[in-house]
Amino acid sequence: MRWFDTHCHLDRLPAEVAVDMVLQRAVAAGVRRILVPGVAGAVQVPAAVSVAENIKIATAWGVHPDFVAAANGQIGAIPDWKNGHTPVAIGECGLDRRLALSIDRQEEVFGWQLQIARAYDLPVIVHLVGHGQRALQMLQSAALSRGFIIHSYSGSPEMAAEFVAAGGFVSLSAASLRNREKLQKMLALVPLSRLLLETDAPDMPLPGWSEKYNEPAAVAAIGAQVAEICGLPVEKLAEVVYTNALRIFALKDE
Repeated sequence: MRWFDTHCHLDRLPAEVAVDMVLQRAVAAGVRRILVPGVAGAVQVPAAVSVAENIKIATAWGVHPDFVAAANGQIGAIPDWKNGHTPVAIGECGLDRRLALSIDRQEEVFGWQLQIARAYDLPVIVHLVGHGQRALQMLQSAALSRGFIIHSYSGSPEMAAEFVAAGGFVSLSAASLRNREKLQKMLALVPLSRLLLETDAPDMPLPGWSEKYNEPAAVAAIGAQVAEICGLPVEKLAEVVYTNALRIFALKDE
């Protein structure tokens, strides 16, 4: 059984956390791949990650709404990755009703990153708190050929179905499990071929998680609960979501 944590901030673990031990626990839990999203542009991967064995790390490039001020100098330009490492996705980026940053500015920065995704034919990892209909309109207008991922989804089942109809994938985390009844309704509307799993580590630990901070190893526990709700063997769910992640990120199955 193998797992793919499609959203894990390995580059933002607290300083006291030993990354090599985090990766050892991830491998022991069956994690074989991790996607590290960007929040302020490029990801600075820790040295322990780059030399990790038995686990493959991919990265995305993005400006999270929380980090717009830090990235103001970049906004509006299309990055040049011709002679460097091209990320496998753009994000995380999106809209967040909790922030003091105006929605107009958030939409400007989100729209810019949708343009980058179109320029490089990449999928987009979407951070979304509120503003669901506006985000949906922007994603539909962007017409991304590679689609998009709504990360750590805990919204309405009906909204999830609309995102899927627009070409999206829905990624589930510990936050998605807080309301099992709502999640069960969502899983009845969203095909398994559009599901992903993530931890969003080091944030959002599962209740009862044994470590001080959330880790990619937790994706196996999240998957076990989702499989139970779906009424599927956990081995089947693991393989489906792993294959889904390879497809959306255009990665080879190695």
